[in-house]
Amino acid sequence: MTNDPQETMQAGATAAFPQERRIALAEALRERFDMSAEDAEAIAETMAEVFGGEPEVNDETLDPSIRSIFYTLEAKKILTFRRYEYTIETGERRRGFAWRIRDEALLPSATSVPVEAEEDVYANLPRDVWARQHA
Repeated sequence: MTNDPQETMQAGATAAFPQERRIALAEALRERFDMSAEDAEAIAETMAEVFGGEPEVNDETLDPSIRSIFYTLEAKKILTFRRYEYTIETGERRRGFAWRIRDEALLPSATSVPVEAEEDVYANLPRDVWARQHA
């Protein structure tokens, strides 16, 4: 057991972010950015620490370097955000943003299986199809 509160906090946050989700996020990062598995896993680990067990993260709480990563992930449709308005003590209205991981982005990408033609479709066309016709 560690006595370092920072390590304890990070361990608790990553434990609340399921391992399956972390793996799916790393795979989505690897595919969308064509990055190495090691880099994708490092970013997925950072995301796990930021989100912990929460479905959303308040933009105001983010470090600028993490926010920059979030904008990049939003551009690749891995993250999305929700806008909301709130009122502070002075009565002033403010707009806030909450980031969320898009669940559909973590699904394995659909790979299309090439359909093999049983016969050559061009061989079955009549010869006059190939003759140039002027309209």
